[in-house]
Amino acid sequence: MIWNKAPSKTILVIRLLMAAIFTMYGCVKLFGGQFYYGDWDNLSKSTVDGTSLVWLFYGYSPFYGRITGLFELVPAIMLLFRRTTFVGAGALFVVGLNITLMDFAFDYPSVKYMAALYTVLCGVLVLHDREKARDLFADPQAVQCRTR
Repeated sequence: MIWNKAPSKTILVIRLLMAAIFTMYGCVKLFGGQFYYGDWDNLSKSTVDGTSLVWLFYGYSPFYGRITGLFELVPAIMLLFRRTTFVGAGALFVVGLNITLMDFAFDYPSVKYMAALYTVLCGVLVLHDREKARDLFADPQAVQCRTR
């Protein structure tokens, strides 16, 4: 599990924190708690602000909301295991980058800075395992020679 042979306590804390945060957000989306899945008949542009309209749009398809939750939950669980940390961190970096861009584009209040922080922390995890990325794109024979 995660606590065996951790390279540093800082990386361990970041992994646990990101796993907890994205597990929470993923579960909320999976159980239908973040987006509005309600009645669209009584909505008008004059009574709905921009922020609410974005959440309404994302909630228009319950399937999309649940899939978004899975894209947060599965990589978050992957952070709990050393062998899958790199893949989980990479996936959460992409998800976090999308959320950060959306939050800044639609000018959400202070939440956008938290999303940016989560994205940066996932980037730190990816950079920490940059040797795995190098091996992923390297010549297979060179990697085989290094592992011997």
